[in-house]
Amino acid sequence: MTSGSDVLADRVGSLYAQLPASLLGQALGVVVIGVLFLVLPGPQVLGVVSGWLLLAVLAWGWRWRLHRLHQTQPAPQVADWTGWRRRWELSTLLCSGVWSLAMLWFYPLGTELQRAGLIALLACLCIGSAAAGHRTTLVGIALMALATSWQFFTTAAATPWANTLGLAGAFLGVALVGHHQRQCYTRLLLYKQRSERLAAQLAAEKDVAEEARLDAEAATRARTQFFIAASHDLRQPLHALVLFTESLRLRNRDTALEPTIASIGESVDALEALFDKLLDLTSIDSSAIVVEPKLFHMRELYARLKLHFEPQAFDKGLGLDFVGGRHAVRTDPLLVERILRNLVSNAIRYTADGGLLVSCRTRGDRLLLQVWDTGVGIDARLLPSIFDEFYQVSTASGPDQSPRKGLGLGLAIVRRLSELLQAPLGVRSRPGHGTVFSLLLPPMTTPPTDEELTVPMGMTPTWSSPTLAGRHVVVVGADLDAGADGLGAMLQAWGAQVSAFSNAATVLDWSTSQGRLPDLVVVGRTPAHERGGVDLVRALRLVFGVALPAVLLSDGEGDAAAATEPGVHLLARPVAPNRLRAMVNFKLSARTISHPDL
Repeated sequence: MTSGSDVLADRVGSLYAQLPASLLGQALGVVVIGVLFLVLPGPQVLGVVSGWLLLAVLAWGWRWRLHRLHQTQPAPQVADWTGWRRRWELSTLLCSGVWSLAMLWFYPLGTELQRAGLIALLACLCIGSAAAGHRTTLVGIALMALATSWQFFTTAAATPWANTLGLAGAFLGVALVGHHQRQCYTRLLLYKQRSERLAAQLAAEKDVAEEARLDAEAATRARTQFFIAASHDLRQPLHALVLFTESLRLRNRDTALEPTIASIGESVDALEALFDKLLDLTSIDSSAIVVEPKLFHMRELYARLKLHFEPQAFDKGLGLDFVGGRHAVRTDPLLVERILRNLVSNAIRYTADGGLLVSCRTRGDRLLLQVWDTGVGIDARLLPSIFDEFYQVSTASGPDQSPRKGLGLGLAIVRRLSELLQAPLGVRSRPGHGTVFSLLLPPMTTPPTDEELTVPMGMTPTWSSPTLAGRHVVVVGADLDAGADGLGAMLQAWGAQVSAFSNAATVLDWSTSQGRLPDLVVVGRTPAHERGGVDLVRALRLVFGVALPAVLLSDGEGDAAAATEPGVHLLARPVAPNRLRAMVNFKLSARTISHPDL
């Protein structure tokens, strides 16, 4: 339907919508005429009144019939709107002619009171017709005005010119009202048509945006599914690459190869960091991460962070302090640790002088975790963008002595993990002075029990850095040929004595005939039909009668039993040498309790 036909259809529909009120007004007018003039004596007067009433009823019936047809028939086609308008115009002119005849026929017959009533009736009909705002109604009003003026001059009126001028003024006023009504209604129809066009355009754009959103979600799901499917296949070779690179560095005696090996190590480290960050984002996007709140002390988390980051800070000449370890909080400790690891890693990378502070203090019923640094700082205009994926702030204002650039994913992971924990994340920074990131942990819904507040002895660290010389480490895994050989070579290069086994059966057979107690057990992937992971660690503990410290190499799926088993820690593949060394130092320096039932 074209724009012109849209306006015509709306206009004609509006005219027919006003017909019920018009029919009611005309019916009341016919009743008033009958009441006023049927009381006049004489058969001639009765015949005139009866004849007019018949014409009025016929005209009223035609308009009523048009109204009913317009209501009951299906929506007309485009070409039919003109026909419906013409029918309405003809019926309007017919009714106007009938009311003009009433003035011509009844005005000479009536008394002054009846004449005044007739003029008032026609005035009401004219004002009501002007509301339609159509040219045909103005023509009808003009017919009734002319009939009234004619009667003013043909009857014995005292002041016919004055009456005619007054009538002309009234007609002009009604015509102006009708013309203004017509303009307002035309503008209203144009606004309606424009609104419909805008609504249609908005709907089309919304459909396009919805389609684009669905495509983006499909692409995100495809990316997520790819990384989930590929993670197991990629982790093992990357893990082996990391271990073989470190083993090569330790065994190399050719100084000319040291720069090449160092470059290989930096490239492998960058690949490992990118792989870890992408898998973290994939896990969050796929809703694979489930928040598992538990009560823990901050000093437990600080112990692991210090072992991992203190050597890095020392290499750059930075101080690293932890404050507030006495506080306890009930939330997911693994997610909080991942958040702090990303923040501390960023702080070390972008700090050239000074130091870092990780603090924990109360804020009402919540705990406020903060990571302070004296680094290059961030411009206030860039702060809203730093949590976007692959966004990196330029460090031109300050040196970055880190050999490895950031990837722009760490803070994006921090933001998403904080949303999972429902912990508000904030940042403040001054260029050239430093940055502070804040994490407000949710309150504890229930008070901690005495058992929860008791720190396990196995989690109380000593801060020595033990050598591996003379230490006995047992390595178990079905993937020995791919990566554990590299792991064993690295542990041996650090001075440890390594006993490697490919499956649970062989290590259990060895344990029953071996008298020497292992200092540490590292468990990788075991065959599906054999016991592995925590079950294997428990079996070895029963054989040796002590709570052997153990490390489980995880493919990222997590292990609910390992999260609650005392003295057992998960280490996600691929394992960087510095993370492995930090974990080994932590396990060997922790004081554990011997218990045959563990």
